[in-house]
Amino acid sequence: MIRILSPVLHAREVGPVVAAGAAEIYCGVLPGAWKKAYSNVASLNRREWASANMASLEDLRDVVDAAHALRTPVFLTLNALYTEAQYPEVRRVVGAAAECGVDALIIADLGLLLAARDMGWRGALHVSTGGTTFNDEAIAFYRELGADRVILPRHNRVNEIVAMAARHRDIELETFVMNSGCMNIDGFCTHHHGVKELTRPLGWNIPKMLHADHHVLRWLKRMPAWLRSRASRLASRSADSSCLLAYDVKVTSPTATDAELRQVRESLRNSFGVFTGFDTCGACSLWDFEHAGITSVKIVGRNNPLDKKVRDVRFLRGCLDLLADPSLTRDRFSDLAREAYARIYGFPCDRWCYFPAEDLALAEDHL
Repeated sequence: MIRILSPVLHAREVGPVVAAGAAEIYCGVLPGAWKKAYSNVASLNRREWASANMASLEDLRDVVDAAHALRTPVFLTLNALYTEAQYPEVRRVVGAAAECGVDALIIADLGLLLAARDMGWRGALHVSTGGTTFNDEAIAFYRELGADRVILPRHNRVNEIVAMAARHRDIELETFVMNSGCMNIDGFCTHHHGVKELTRPLGWNIPKMLHADHHVLRWLKRMPAWLRSRASRLASRSADSSCLLAYDVKVTSPTATDAELRQVRESLRNSFGVFTGFDTCGACSLWDFEHAGITSVKIVGRNNPLDKKVRDVRFLRGCLDLLADPSLTRDRFSDLAREAYARIYGFPCDRWCYFPAEDLALAEDHL
């Protein structure tokens, strides 16, 4: 059975997400020394907001103690790319993680993947989505370097994930399933994030800590589709990340009709904005991932409010429980997953998909 990997931000969140059905948890830390030297924009773990990170290694120990009391493993995100000057502090964090019993490091930096054992790390090593694992060769490469698990980028299609899982039974594979459906590829992204935390500390940090983005998103989801798209693009003007800005798009083709060009342009324009940057879902693909042998599915959102984290875990746990019925077809599973989504979240899923519907048909060829 697939495991659910849930984010946490505080030790007090561990019990509720585990009770909801999480089998693994992950977290990030932004120690004061690192933040002072490099600021939150050059985060230790590609979450550039203080509200998405624990502030100290003591907080990390508290999370590990709470999780291990419930026999739940903890994974620490160290998935940025580091300069040589940063490595002494990285080494200190790795040492502290080992000392307090963290079970795995989530890594994108090849140097850290190679050096972690020399730093005294004896736990598992997971290659982050920032490792851009898009094919079999990349999986084999990371396995040879000592990786225990590879986290596949969210941009892989379902049929590709299923095919890779079939050919790599000797390593754990993880894929994304909820939230943060960015159009950009993590390992190739050069956008700056978290800048407003420096330039507008009060006007930005307070709304962030109050989860204003989460509440705006829920408000947007209740709008009619045509109004939602426009409101999302307007809201993008205040985005903290350049990848969420409302880009305009020019589409040209020597063969397409004007109507086709307009359709493509509108589709691309709607792919950017604050709305598309948050709550996407891949629950309908759990049927394929379970049959393919995927180890774990990851929920994004360390800075989401606790009730959102619990709701996400509970929703996925319910979907996975459906898979205990061996006679359940993919189509029927998708129908039940969408019904559960509407029941738990209070609005229909409206096809906010990590993995588009056409992926489901493609996956069947590899099962």
